[in-house]
Amino acid sequence: MISIRNLNYAFNQKVVLDGLHITFEEPKIIGIAGLNGAGKSTFFNVLSGLYKTNEQVLFRNDQPLDMNSVGYLETNNFFYSNITGNEYLKIFNNSNQEFKLDNLQAYFQLPLDNLIDTYSTGMKKKLALLGLLKQDKQIYLLDEPFNGLDLESNKILEWLIKALFNKGKTVFISSHIIDPLLSVCHQICYLESGKFTGVFEKSQFHLVEEAIFGKLKQEAQQIIQDSI
Repeated sequence: MISIRNLNYAFNQKVVLDGLHITFEEPKIIGIAGLNGAGKSTFFNVLSGLYKTNEQVLFRNDQPLDMNSVGYLETNNFFYSNITGNEYLKIFNNSNQEFKLDNLQAYFQLPLDNLIDTYSTGMKKKLALLGLLKQDKQIYLLDEPFNGLDLESNKILEWLIKALFNKGKTVFISSHIIDPLLSVCHQICYLESGKFTGVFEKSQFHLVEEAIFGKLKQEAQQIIQDSI
């Protein structure tokens, strides 16, 4: 079991995450959904340890989670200047003995001998994902992993996420596009104003869109009707 306990975070005294307390079974693919400004990226940054809190907030089987068991794919990944894709991948220990770069390259088709500075947004996303997959982590945090990917790469990523689950991994995913979450997740948590205001199991996914966009839809439709 993975537990998040009393997770609070604020920027300049503005509360972003407000006392989050939730438990998840393992393994599972968990979607974190919410409108812009809901706190999704902050949630991932705290869980990864990138943002520090005064208290331990992440537990596994009632014990503080070893952060070495967590892999994090940020929305915008950092890359050193003037290095190639191959040089970037050599930074990471190949702790995942099943990782086969040549096989994945058949689908990712990255110019690994070229400087990363020349890569597109989608290519950088795929390179960062390869670096993450090279490491054998128990928990993966993927913040907007579908951002910038083409249609084919989006589908490949869905298959990769399902493969991680089949290997007993737990994967947290955020996305501003709801369809990939509906496709791959076992559970979707709706983050609103710093709190989880809805937790939806697979059988309840037909309610997710209304929970997220219901109020926005009513307001937007009225404005559009009065404006065009």
